Amino acid sequence: MAIVPTPGTFVERAYAQGVYPLIRGLITTVTRLADLALFDLLLGGGLAGLLVWWTVGLVRAGRGFRLRAGAVLAGWTLVAGAVLYLVFLATWGLNYRREPLASRLTAVSSEVTQETLEGLTASAIAELNRLYGYTESSGWPQLADLPERLGPAFRQVQERLGAVRPAPGLSPRRSLLTPYFRRAGIDGMIDPFFLQVLVNDTVLPFERPFVTAHEWGHLAGYAHEAEANFVGWLTCLAGDEPMQYSGWIHLVPRLLAALPEDTQVRLGTLIDDGPRADFAAIRARLSRVVPVVQRNARRLNDRYLRANRVESGIASYGEVVRLAVGTELGRRQWPNSGS
Repeated sequence: MAIVPTPGTFVERAYAQGVYPLIRGLITTVTRLADLALFDLLLGGGLAGLLVWWTVGLVRAGRGFRLRAGAVLAGWTLVAGAVLYLVFLATWGLNYRREPLASRLTAVSSEVTQETLEGLTASAIAELNRLYGYTESSGWPQLADLPERLGPAFRQVQERLGAVRPAPGLSPRRSLLTPYFRRAGIDGMIDPFFLQVLVNDTVLPFERPFVTAHEWGHLAGYAHEAEANFVGWLTCLAGDEPMQYSGWIHLVPRLLAALPEDTQVRLGTLIDDGPRADFAAIRARLSRVVPVVQRNARRLNDRYLRANRVESGIASYGEVVRLAVGTELGRRQWPNSGS
């Protein structure tokens, strides 16, 4: 199953739009009742169980038979790993093999010019500046409040993307992995087995809506990071003004990064003091990561994504610009787009 060819059209029709929504509904009906992160139990219990199993097996084998016992244990460990991989594919992982979202959306053009991108980036910055005023008069919701505040927008976005059975906007859970998330600079993840949303609770208040909506995008079956970013951005823009601010404050740096350095500097001067202070707060938060932990986490994530047929690896996070700028649905979200 790791190497067998799986046509995207078949996965899209049979799994993503067929089997997966049913599996997701069954799993989330149960796991949304749990207050704790079940992935913590799976990870901790699995590693502890594996250690005990190997220890008992080697001790019982005796000195003269430990090499043979080790070979047998290794074989059964591989079998257990293979079974876990098949469960991963069934519960969520096959979404990596869907048709690309860009191929299912109407393209504005095959190539976006730098001039067009500059104009859109300037309009995004103007929108960010405009929306900042709303954030001062409205308190930011806690993570547990986001399903009510942003959930309807998430459902609306899924329906616009053609979902027959939209995913629920689940309340994020705090994981025992949070200390690791902080040190590695990880904002959140989707548990691919129990389909719970795990969010680093140290993300800043104005980051919470987008980070949560991004993980909801994964829950909806958009495994590719750029597509989850796109769904998160669309979800925030379908919400109220503070939610929209969260979406734009995520996208603006990625738009700037796609432009030449001198253009970045020029457009950066258009950012008002309020959003500029928020960007500085994000940089301060990320400056507290542990470099060696972050490098290893990025390397592990890159290998994981490539193993699941995301050829660009972690670079896929920034590819949201192609969807936001290069598709008709994306371009309709921009200020003064006429929609």
